[in-house]
Amino acid sequence: MKRAQALQGLSREHHEALVLARHACATASDPLGPVAQAQRVHLLERWALQFAPHFALEEQTLLPALQRAGQHEPVATALAQHACLRDLMVRIGQGDLLALVPWGEAMATHVRFEERTLFPLAQSVLEPSELTDVMKRSASHPSSS
Repeated sequence: MKRAQALQGLSREHHEALVLARHACATASDPLGPVAQAQRVHLLERWALQFAPHFALEEQTLLPALQRAGQHEPVATALAQHACLRDLMVRIGQGDLLALVPWGEAMATHVRFEERTLFPLAQSVLEPSELTDVMKRSASHPSSS
C-alpha cells in the first residue's frame, strides 16, 4: 500500500530510526568501548531533536484518531513500545551503555510495526480529514523537511 501523503513525513523519519537502531545493535561486540560511547552521545542528540518530538506528534494526532476509530489494540501496542523506548533512553541517558542493544532491537521492532501495521491501518480506517490533521501538524514538526 502506498503511504498516504499525510504520513510520509513520519515514515521518512523511520529511515533514520532504523539506521540508529542498526548502529546501536552493532555495539554488542564491544558494549562498553569507544564506539558505544560515541553511539550513546549521538543517539541522545538525535532522540532529543528528532524522535521524542516524533513520538509526541504521533501521540497527539495519529494515535488519538485511531483510538476514536476503535483501534484500541494497535494504539496500546504503539504506546507500550513508545514507553519501552523512552525507558531505555532514560537508561542510556544515565550512562547505561548496555541499554543500546535493547534500544536498537526495540526501535527496529517499533518501526516495522508502524510501517507494516499501524500506518496501513490508519490509511484504511481514518477519514482523509483526520490524516490531513496529522499532515498539518507533521509539517510544523521541528524536524520535518
